[in-house]
Amino acid sequence: MSILLLSALWALCTWQWAGAQERPGREGYSLWTKERIRYLYTKVQLSPYDAQLRVLLGNAYYADGQITKAKEQLHKAVELQPDFAPGHCNLAVALQAHSQFAEARAHYEEALRLDSTLVEAKVGLGVLLCRLDQPAQGVVYLERALEQDPKQLAVRYKLSVAYYKTGDFARSIGHLETLLQSDSTYAGAGQALARACYRQGAVLLRAQRAREALEVLDKALRYRSKDEEIFFVKGLAHLEQKEYAAAETAFKEVVRLEQGYLPALQNLAVLCEQSQRPQEAEYYQRQVQQWAPKWPLIQAARTAHWEVESSDK
Repeated sequence: MSILLLSALWALCTWQWAGAQERPGREGYSLWTKERIRYLYTKVQLSPYDAQLRVLLGNAYYADGQITKAKEQLHKAVELQPDFAPGHCNLAVALQAHSQFAEARAHYEEALRLDSTLVEAKVGLGVLLCRLDQPAQGVVYLERALEQDPKQLAVRYKLSVAYYKTGDFARSIGHLETLLQSDSTYAGAGQALARACYRQGAVLLRAQRAREALEVLDKALRYRSKDEEIFFVKGLAHLEQKEYAAAETAFKEVVRLEQGYLPALQNLAVLCEQSQRPQEAEYYQRQVQQWAPKWPLIQAARTAHWEVESSDK
C-alpha cells in the first residue's frame, strides 16, 4: 500500500514559529518604576548634557512602556555623545518597538561600528533581521553573540528561532536541546523544540527517510503530546514503513484530538477497508462525508489561529 494523501503533508508544513519575535517588555505599574523615572528625570534636569544619564532615563521609560518618551531621551543621548555605543543600541531597541525598522537597523550597526564587542547590539540586530525576513543574516550576528557569551540562554533561544526561520530545523533542534540541558524549564523552549522536531520530521518524510522522521516526531510528542498535526505526520511515516497498525493508531489519535480532521478520517477509511473491516470503513466514510464540506473552514480557522499566535509573540 502506498502512502495515502501524502500531498496533504505539504499543506500541513505551515506551522508558524510562535516564539520568534520580540516585543517590548513592560514591567507594569509599580512604585519602584515610577520612583526610578522621577529620580532619573531630576538628575537629567540637573545635568542635561550627560548622555549616560539620558540613556538610563530612556531605559526607565522603556521599561514602563512609555516608548515615545524613551526614544526622545535616547535620541538626545546620541546627539550629545555620538560615539556612545550603548546609546545607539538602546535607541535601536526603542525604535524597533515602534516598528521603525530601518532606523533601528542603522543604530544597531552604528553601535557595532563603535564597539564590535557589544553583545546586546549583535543580538538586537540579529533578531531585527529575522523580523525583516532576513534570518540567514540574523544567524550571523546571533552566532557571534553566542560565541562571545556561550552561557547566555536567551541568545541561544533566539538563535534557535533564527535557524528555524531559515529552514535549518536540525540546528534549531540542537540549540534548543542544549538550552534545555542547562534549564529544563526555560519558558517556551519545550514547545519550540516540538515545533522544530515536527518540521524536521516532515522534511525527513518528504526525503523518504521515514524511520528517522518517526524518531524526531516521537521527540516532538514528548514536548507537545496533544497535537493532531504531529500525530498525522507520524501516521504518514508509519504508512511509508508499511506499519499499518501503528499508522491506524496515530490517525485515531488525530481524530480524537480533532474530530473533523478530514485527511486522517480518509486514511482510516482506507485502512479499515483494506484490512477487511467493512463496518468500520463505512463509519469513517460517513465521517468523511459529514466533515468534507466543513474542512475548508476548519483549515481557514487553523491558519488564522497560527497567524494571530505568531504575531502576538
